[in-house]
Amino acid sequence: MATVIYLDSSAIVKLIIAEVGSDALRAWLEDRPRRAASAIARTEVLRAVRPEGPAAIAAARSILYAVDLVAIDDSILDAAALLRPPTLRTLDAIHLATALSIGEDLASLVTYDQRMIEGATALGLPTASPA
Repeated sequence: MATVIYLDSSAIVKLIIAEVGSDALRAWLEDRPRRAASAIARTEVLRAVRPEGPAAIAAARSILYAVDLVAIDDSILDAAALLRPPTLRTLDAIHLATALSIGEDLASLVTYDQRMIEGATALGLPTASPA
C-alpha cells in the first residue's frame, strides 16, 4: 500500500508561512505521517523563508527535520536530466526524479506549483494540492 507523501518545496513553505491553503494542507497531512522530500528542499525552503526572519527559519528546520530527506545521488540526477518535457525546470526535474525513486510507496506528490503538477501528471504520478 502506498503511504509516502512527497512534499515539494512549495508545500513545505505552506507549512511554515501562513498562506491560502496552509490550514487545509496541515489537516490533510494529519493522517499521513510518512513524508519525504528531496534533500534539495532544505536549501529551497530555507532560502524561501529567510526573509520572514529567524522564527521562520527555526520553523523550517523543525519541519525539515521531520521529513525524510532523500539524498540526491547520481541515479536521481541522471533520471532528472532525461525527464520530459525538456522545458521542465532543473529543480522541478530533481524533485520529480526523487518522487519517482520512491516507487510503489508513493501515495501522492503534494505541490502548489502548476508546472510541477503538469510534470508529475505527465509522468503518471499522483498529485495533491489540498486547499
